[in-house]
Amino acid sequence: MEGRANPLRVLFVASGEAGGAEYALATHLRHRPDWIEGRVLLLAPGPAADLFAAAGLDVTAGSLRSPVRPRGLAAFAGSFAGELRRARPAVVHATGIRAALACAAACRLLRVPLVWHKVDLAFDRRLAVPLALLSSGVVAVSAATAAALPPRRLLGIVPSPVRLESSFAVSAERPPATIGSVGRLVAHKGHGRVIEAAARLLPSHPHLRVLIAGAPVPYEAGEERRLRELAERLGMRQRVELLGHVDRIEDVLERLTILVGATYDDGREGSGFEGLGSSLVQGSWAGLPVVATLGGGTPEAVVDGVTGILVPPSDQAALADAIERYLGDPEAARSAGRAGAAFAREHFAPSQVTPRLFDSLARAARPRRRLR
Repeated sequence: MEGRANPLRVLFVASGEAGGAEYALATHLRHRPDWIEGRVLLLAPGPAADLFAAAGLDVTAGSLRSPVRPRGLAAFAGSFAGELRRARPAVVHATGIRAALACAAACRLLRVPLVWHKVDLAFDRRLAVPLALLSSGVVAVSAATAAALPPRRLLGIVPSPVRLESSFAVSAERPPATIGSVGRLVAHKGHGRVIEAAARLLPSHPHLRVLIAGAPVPYEAGEERRLRELAERLGMRQRVELLGHVDRIEDVLERLTILVGATYDDGREGSGFEGLGSSLVQGSWAGLPVVATLGGGTPEAVVDGVTGILVPPSDQAALADAIERYLGDPEAARSAGRAGAAFAREHFAPSQVTPRLFDSLARAARPRRRLR
């Protein structure tokens, strides 16, 4: 679409949370082509507003907070219809299932094309097909997230771009035994399993430390307390550091020897494996070896045995053993880090993936119809 004569007016709708999907969208927007005219509507106020404002877009917010209730969804849909009439976008881009659900009715009613950016596997059995059919098209972050979709609705696979500077790499001298995980403080992110794996390794690595970077979320407000209690029970209280939300992920990666992702299916539909595992890709870009549980999109983010190690999600011993392989063999850790840096730059650089997103939006947009 390079050299497009006419601008494309896009309304980007996203959560107010500053999670991986919101960071990815902000990265796309920072690298948008000059023919994209956009503004952002958040489902509810939140820290993501600063991300999108920093990308140079106007940001407003609704009042649809999690968990989403039918009454709140209906109220948002009504106000969103008014927003469509005012903004008159050529296409709406909705990041995540909540945003797509919130936009679908008004877009359908007013005949505004809707592109759902599917970032995870939440509620696939019940909602993936009907929501895809209500959308004009779907962009998925991985083949795993696309698997539940009707093929004719898939516009393309667009992975989350790395948000780190192109030249960023961790220093050559690594700390001897510091593992960490990155993600919101919710149970299925597996932070607790990382702490448990570290406890298994403590006899052979007495100086082992664990860093966990991620903010608490209102709907699992007790998770931070649970992690602290787990660390206390396992004798890890002085070795586990909960960092909370971190603006500069580079500062966390620089302190790590290995990045670990231990997400799992917690038995509730809508909570579980990563759609891609963007934090793992960030770690690879930085030159760290990664260890991750197998499931969802992680095989697309980690080349098993090359950039890192994938283990079964239910096997705590395998998780600890994989971490031990890199702690006990610094050269293997360095080799995986070098391979990961090359892999991430080949497949997840903004210059590689962002044009595919905006080309997909341009294909989904139709000549404007009259908005009632």
